[in-house]
Amino acid sequence: MIDLKLISPSHLVEYHRTIAKWTRLSGTAEERAAAAYVEGQLREFGYTTQILVHDAYISLPGPATLRMTAPESREIFCITHSMGVKTDPSGVIGELVYVGKGTPDEYARAGAKGKVALVDDMATPEQAVEGTRAGVRGLIFISGRHAHEMCVSPIWGNPAASTIQALPRIPLLSVHRADGEMLRELCAKARVDVHMTAAVETKWTNTPIVIADLRPGHSEADPEQFVLFSGHLDGWHLGAMDNGSANATMLEVARVLASRRADFRRGLRLAFWSGHSHGRYSSSAWYVDHHWFDLAEHCVAHVNIDSVGGIAADRFVTNSMPETLELGAWAVRQVAQAELNGKRVGRDSDQSFLGVGIPSILGSLSHQTDGSLGWWWHTPHDTVDKIDPVRLVRDAKIFALVVDRWLSGELLPLNALAGAADLRASLEGLAREAGSAFDLSAATAAAVGLEDACGRLQQVSASAAGVRAREINACLLALCRTLIPATYTSAGRFSHDPALDNEFLPRLAAARRLASLPRESDAARFLLVDLVRGRNAVIAALREARAAVERCLARVS
Repeated sequence: MIDLKLISPSHLVEYHRTIAKWTRLSGTAEERAAAAYVEGQLREFGYTTQILVHDAYISLPGPATLRMTAPESREIFCITHSMGVKTDPSGVIGELVYVGKGTPDEYARAGAKGKVALVDDMATPEQAVEGTRAGVRGLIFISGRHAHEMCVSPIWGNPAASTIQALPRIPLLSVHRADGEMLRELCAKARVDVHMTAAVETKWTNTPIVIADLRPGHSEADPEQFVLFSGHLDGWHLGAMDNGSANATMLEVARVLASRRADFRRGLRLAFWSGHSHGRYSSSAWYVDHHWFDLAEHCVAHVNIDSVGGIAADRFVTNSMPETLELGAWAVRQVAQAELNGKRVGRDSDQSFLGVGIPSILGSLSHQTDGSLGWWWHTPHDTVDKIDPVRLVRDAKIFALVVDRWLSGELLPLNALAGAADLRASLEGLAREAGSAFDLSAATAAAVGLEDACGRLQQVSASAAGVRAREINACLLALCRTLIPATYTSAGRFSHDPALDNEFLPRLAAARRLASLPRESDAARFLLVDLVRGRNAVIAALREARAAVERCLARVS
């Protein structure tokens, strides 16, 4: 096992302070300087490096103004957002109405169509979509203590001809919470009129991806297999936490792991993405699209890292899967003597690899006690003083343990039984909510059969080594390639779902809504068409996965 004493506090501080001196907006000269620095460090550690440059649809917000014109005249600080709409010089003038959390019913009750809406939430793609649908002239968000920079595109990665129409079609601003609460109180008492302007530059831009590879040195290694360890290099303002601390951690973990190459059964690939903050994960999505077969055939896991080492960040949360959670929980207990909250991976943090079927672990690991990443997140206040060197070392050790296990373990640290049990329980819960409106019995039965087979596989795995271990590893990866696209995505293996919140088993999630619709209605019948197709896809994946396990058991038992 890796010697965690090799993690150097001084190296981490050096890498962190160097990266956090640049404002790393996607596609800018400062981001390229940071990419060159990262590549140079990795090359010194003995990695084979390259900087890939590709076109990305990048959106950088410019100046914005907000003036209340009634019931009094007042200038209010505001920012606009990546992928929002720019106004012409005359701006947008209109009545401001408060729409609460921005649900469709709240827009309707407020009579928001044709007006400017005040939303008690951060600027998100979901809010941009709802506001656009509601026909408002503009959106103003009551943000955090300081207004948070955000990208509001609901499109994952670069827009395509088939998705470009989903981009927001209205200007969006965010204000500090105190100013937003003042506007909300005024809206409850009298008519409020506002004048807003926004400048946003959105265009195709060349952006860099730093790639670094370290080949395995174990005598029984598979030289083609690799673990992907990734985080975004771009950021807002100086981005010392998001994502400078993660970039520094990647470098230090890479430095320490390079000395253990002889023990690695799989290679290590690091990727530093651009376009996370200003292109809605444009680089990681582009990388999947252009390296799909390499990833599908050779990548065993994606270890993601984002915003670590923050001051007072002692709540451990992971964007993982039941199959990978056990490993993350073990590493957190080993290093921090704490428990890990196993949040399921969602539509965030460059998780562009679900369609390929690559298991994922970690992400933004250490949070504040309130669950946030800190009041300074996505603001000009994300500076080096927001990072605690002691917590940064702690988090680096956790990532080092996790990556080392993926690289050096004879058996891949994937708990297929936990994944199968979770899938069975999720289907049973969905079936209860759908009731008689939609029959999921065949899907739940298939899940029970898969869980049984995975239980037998886990028993065999306990003593597996050599050829038997390699057979089991191949089976575990086959399960991931089959089940992850079927249970985490709607778009399938070769595309990307929207950058919007979705549920586990997204192709079947609407079964809950079907139960509330009149059975003979058009809405119910239209929904049923999609649900039957989704059920077929899930059952097919479950049967294929079980067959793979049964074949493996026949070979290794």
